Formats: sequence, C-alpha cells, structure tokens
Amino acid sequence: MSPLALAEDADAETPEYLYWLRSRLHGEHCAHETWLDGQTTEQVLAASEMLGAILEHGHRVAVTKLSRAQTEEATDIGFSIYREGPQAIEEALDTIRRTSSATAVQAGPLAYYGQIFDWLDRRSNAIDPGPIRDILREHIVKHSAVEPGTTVLGAEVTERRFYTIYSLSAEVGIDRPRLSRLLKKLGQIPSAATDVESGNMVFEAAKTVPLIEAFKTAVPLQDVPEYLGASKRQVEVLYRAGIVNPLVPRTGRGSVRHVIFARQHLDDLLLKLYAFPELAVGAGANFHPIAYACQRGAGLFEDVFVKILAGQIPTFRHPERSGVGAIYVDVKAVLEMKM
Repeated sequence: MSPLALAEDADAETPEYLYWLRSRLHGEHCAHETWLDGQTTEQVLAASEMLGAILEHGHRVAVTKLSRAQTEEATDIGFSIYREGPQAIEEALDTIRRTSSATAVQAGPLAYYGQIFDWLDRRSNAIDPGPIRDILREHIVKHSAVEPGTTVLGAEVTERRFYTIYSLSAEVGIDRPRLSRLLKKLGQIPSAATDVESGNMVFEAAKTVPLIEAFKTAVPLQDVPEYLGASKRQVEVLYRAGIVNPLVPRTGRGSVRHVIFARQHLDDLLLKLYAFPELAVGAGANFHPIAYACQRGAGLFEDVFVKILAGQIPTFRHPERSGVGAIYVDVKAVLEMKM
C-alpha cells in the first residue's frame, strides 16, 4: 500500500510532504516551488527523509530500521526544511554539525554530519542525489580545514578556505606556540584559550593569512614618522585620533608595549596624499604646509587633516617633498572658511 493511501486512512493530520507529492503526481504546479521543480521526486523525498532522520534521531540513525511512523515523521520534518531552499538546508546543517559529539578539528565529516554524509558519500558515484550533495560539500569546506586536492563527496577541493593552527603554522613559517600568542594579540583566539582549545579551532584563510603577513611586515610606531614623511608629534596626534590605526587593537593584549602598523594601511594613506594635484611653481605665497596653517589658526592638526582627506579644503602636493610633509594648503582660504 502506498504512503499516500496510508496517510488518507490514518486519523492523524496528513504530512506536508504528502500534500506536495499529491500535487506533483497530479501535475499541479506551485509558483513558489521552483527550487523543488528542478529536482526529481526521489531526490526531494530522500533528502528530506535523511535530514529529518538526523535532526530527530541523531547522527548514527539507521534510517532503514525506523518504523513507518518514524520515517513519515522524519520525512515531514526534513521536507519542511528542504522545501525552503539552500539557506534553510545550511541552517539545518549548522545544527547537525553543532550537535555532533566530535570535538577535535581533525575529526572528519562523518563525525560531524553522521549518516547524511555517509549516505551522500556512498551515492557520489552512483545515483545523483540532487543539490543537497553540493550544499553539504560547500558546508564542509566552509567549516573545516580541508586540504587542497582532497576529494569531498565526489569532487576535488582545489582551494583552501580554512586552516588549523598546525597547518597555518606551516604556511606562514611561524612555530605554533608563537603563532598562538600572535593570534591572541590579533584577536583571532580568545586570550584565555588553552592549547587544546586553540588546536581545535579553524581560521579563515582569506582573512588570517593576510593578517599574519601584515604583522610580519608591520612598521613599528617609532619608524612611522619617517615612513609617512611626518613629524613625531603629527604621527602621535594621528594615532590618538584614530586616523592611523595600529595592527593590534589598542585595547588588545600586548598592544601598549608593541605598537605596530600594517604597511598596507600606511601605504593606503600615502596613496591618498599622492593623489592630490601637484603644487605649481610660483603658485603663490599663501600655500604652506599643514603645520604652518594650524599655527596660523586653521584649527587642530587632526581636524584639518581629516578635512583635507575628505576634500573639504583645497589641497596640493609639493613635488620635492613626500608624505604628510608634502601637503600644502592655501592658508588664507582656510582661514576665510573658518570665518
């Protein structure tokens, strides 16, 4: 007897997935079901059953050993999620991964996703299970430190998304204890985390590697004046005002003793200054450096500098100077703006 007939004979409310199945068998179409329309009936029901079974009965559920009522309930739970599309499925996979008993980052996808991974892994080279396989693969790659070249659910992963602290240590050439301390300073590891806890974390490649490279090439505070072509006092003012920001947050552990700045951050500021038009020869006696303008009453150095960057003050660049020291303004015009 078919599930549809059983549901009609039962006193319980007809499951949602059976309403959908009836509509599909009768050739009816729902405008909002385009996500399901691109899949076979078997793909939709099998994926729904597996999702619901894992969520309802845990990672080690033996789907074939569930009772008819349990299977129907699991399929209905899974279908209510599956019909909503990829985002809802990803949220369900978040729950499945979070409720796994696996604790080590080295644990494989079977430990994190249970029978839904085993089911899709076994079917990778057989019957096409539909888009759920790609969604799970993307979820695995997004949350695990999968090595490039690894085959996951029938497809090779070519790009690394995440590192463990061990693989990250090898990548950036910093020994693990020192790297752990550095990541704590950079706010990537909680300051109170133990070695075991940090060893079980994963770090986003696109964010973490550039951050570490920036640290390795960072400019110490004492060298910033020369780098920016500014006086020591000007740099201190820009630093206090938050115009130039340290790589390690000022509230971070170790940030007071070792103030450093990302070279790219400083270069970006210099590029903004270099973009100002060059001061023409004989431009006039009213053009002077920022410091002179501030001494003449233009305002606080940090305030004038912010207005310059915002394009609120006519600004030019002296061709024979560099950095902040090359920035000239029309002092008379600035003073008139304040009146």
